[in-house]
Amino acid sequence: MPSVQSRNFKALGNAARRTLWILGLSVLICLQAGCEKKAPTVDQKLVNTYTEMLIAEQMYGKDNPTVRTKRKSILDSAGYSRGQFLKKVDDILDDKDMWVPFQRAVIERLDSLIEQSNRNKAIPKRRRGED
Repeated sequence: MPSVQSRNFKALGNAARRTLWILGLSVLICLQAGCEKKAPTVDQKLVNTYTEMLIAEQMYGKDNPTVRTKRKSILDSAGYSRGQFLKKVDDILDDKDMWVPFQRAVIERLDSLIEQSNRNKAIPKRRRGED
């Protein structure tokens, strides 16, 4: 004996059933789209410039006159003025959704530079009799 619910569903016309299915699918699609959050796009030029600035500070020290010259050279080659660069970095610091992806991109860039550096290092060949 069919249940009351199945009889009610069967009593609906084909158009009504199709409308319910479309409505249900639409709701599911909207919920799915609303739950997915796309990662913000990271400015690769800014990542590269920021990474070069970090490396320069590590190599020369933050207050060394040489690092000031190096920073200027890095900013000039990237096409940033000091103010523009600081503004872009401050904007990222103020945007909680952008900071983590930016830092991940910087770490990936540093890792790739380290990896590249390690590949470029020549491993000295052993001489006969050396252990």
